[in-house]
Amino acid sequence: MEDSILNKSMVEGQIKPIGGMSEQLLSVFYSLDRNDFMPEKMKKMAYVEKNITLENNRTILRPDLIAKIILCVDLKADENVLVLGASTGYLSAILSYLAETVIVVEEEEQLLNRAEASIKKNDINNVVFINKEIIKGYHDQSPFNAIIIEGAIQFVPTNILDQLDEGGRLLAIVHEKSTCSAKLFKKNKNIITNQNLFNCSIPVLDSFKKKNIFSF
Repeated sequence: MEDSILNKSMVEGQIKPIGGMSEQLLSVFYSLDRNDFMPEKMKKMAYVEKNITLENNRTILRPDLIAKIILCVDLKADENVLVLGASTGYLSAILSYLAETVIVVEEEEQLLNRAEASIKKNDINNVVFINKEIIKGYHDQSPFNAIIIEGAIQFVPTNILDQLDEGGRLLAIVHEKSTCSAKLFKKNKNIITNQNLFNCSIPVLDSFKKKNIFSF
């Protein structure tokens, strides 16, 4: 009971104040307890208003950042979405209520197993986990209506953009000149455009550092 109260307070204080939040999206945040998606040793930090560092330079994104990402992607019920990087599975769980199918690619087996277990605990059956390099995306099931990279990047690989469907969008947090900003890339008649959304601060994923730009 205490966790549900804390989760409700998190939604009321951190997520509900974000402009443009629909009742449907808010109801999903209310119904999914963020504590279910935290590693055992970090459960006391489930509702804090900050990013939490995991192993291997990975990050659990703060609740309001996850909400902003989901809001900006604007998924439809008949769309599919690719998530690159599992983190704890919380983002993917929220997306599962908004999209038809969620495919999650994760190269760290421990993260993948933990996220998959949390998804199953919540009886979610439209999320599929794939153990592959996140920088390669998942060409086998492309094209995707939306792609979300759960972590900051220093460059956007062309092979990831190529996996977008017509009208598809990629949300990525791009690290440039010591700052991070969320950007939405859209594909229209094979032309990619992008717009800045908001600033934030999270670590760059090792796979998406420029030293790896020619590694795939």
